[in-house]
Amino acid sequence: MVALEILLILLPGFAAAYVVQLLALRGSQTDLDKVIEACLYSFLIYATFVLFTHGALPFDVIPPKPPATDTLIQWHSRRLAGLAVITFVVSIAGALYINRDGNWLFRKLKITERTSRRSVWNDIFQREAKELQVVQVELGDGRSILGLLTYYSDAAEECSLYIEQASWVGEDGVPVPIPGPGILLTKNANIQSISLLDN
Repeated sequence: MVALEILLILLPGFAAAYVVQLLALRGSQTDLDKVIEACLYSFLIYATFVLFTHGALPFDVIPPKPPATDTLIQWHSRRLAGLAVITFVVSIAGALYINRDGNWLFRKLKITERTSRRSVWNDIFQREAKELQVVQVELGDGRSILGLLTYYSDAAEECSLYIEQASWVGEDGVPVPIPGPGILLTKNANIQSISLLDN
């Protein structure tokens, strides 16, 4: 019973961590990292909730009355709804912090040189690449592909791109269209460089 009650109390933090994981590009995490992150989110969510409700919690702890020995937790539906709203807001704020590089302020204050994103791959594509960005990709065998960047992988280790209206670029610089809607380049293509071109 106590374990279930603790799980219910920590549930908003786990929900927030899950939503952030869905919406933001994150590095790999161990199970311990995920639990610690969920506990931090739970603390932030409950601290915000208590601030807005002037010290009230979404539940009441009812001490046992003899001969009973179990402590009961009574939940309040209206407060739970408020807790759900705060959980959602914290989740969106966490995802925005990561995706929109919330570390810019700390870099400006010379506290860190890191961005909040997981790699330079994500920094460049999220900051520089626009919708249907024209790119030229140089492959390991010396060939180049020119086209419109539509999708790219989350992780630099995967190094995958999907390019629409793609063309092979020969040594003479003349594009030769590739039949079909586009081409998917995976890490097996051995991408050497990606040039982001003016549209």
